[in-house]
Amino acid sequence: MEYTKHGNSVEGYITFNLYFHSFDYKEDSLLEQVKFTTVKELFNMMQPDYIEQLKHENDAEQVELHDITFSTKDDDTEVFITMYDNSGHYRVSTNLDVSRLDSEYKETLQGIKEILDKKM
Repeated sequence: MEYTKHGNSVEGYITFNLYFHSFDYKEDSLLEQVKFTTVKELFNMMQPDYIEQLKHENDAEQVELHDITFSTKDDDTEVFITMYDNSGHYRVSTNLDVSRLDSEYKETLQGIKEILDKKM
């Protein structure tokens, strides 16, 4: 996959959870998703200075890292990996060539029929 061959060209999203306190002191939160296109951008977004800047720009009480999603594509196969604090979700999608499926299915059925004809 591209991110193992060229680590600098990986892209994805980093999601922060912004926490706010409402007037009745109940905790409210908002997810803020930021796209990165290089590993360097990702590492810069994970630095305490960036998180403090995000906190001040949004007038948030607290900012936490929610998840990081990496995506890459190699020909017709696309991979998404999302990492959370204690778990991960992985999804691989690919285009399958099913143009010959009907003919292969018919050939298989004809083969089964020939076997049955010979045995009966």
